[in-house]
Amino acid sequence: MALPVKYVPWGIANRFDDHIELNEHLPEYPELHDAILKHELQHTDAKGFSSKDFILDIGPSKVNYLKMIKFMCFYPKSFLQFAPAYKQGKTIYYDINMCIVWFFMISLMSISLFIAVH
Repeated sequence: MALPVKYVPWGIANRFDDHIELNEHLPEYPELHDAILKHELQHTDAKGFSSKDFILDIGPSKVNYLKMIKFMCFYPKSFLQFAPAYKQGKTIYYDINMCIVWFFMISLMSISLFIAVH
């Protein structure tokens, strides 16, 4: 069953149980749109953490990163994609993969700062 796609004014793309959200400006960039949609369709239906989904998100992708960064610079609300959690209406959504990435980045910076100070 194909998941319906909803276009939203923030982020780049997110996969939920019952739909996929894509940035409302992505249709103006067909190559980027199609690559990102294919990426989102590769995600599993797993609840919570899935190693396959994590590897898919941090590993190599067929998405042209240069075009994606350019897109993000034109549409700054797309940088919300890197937030580990966000609120939509009365619901708070969290991205477990982003939480893990943020944890490792903050840990690495803290260790580096600790080593630099001592």
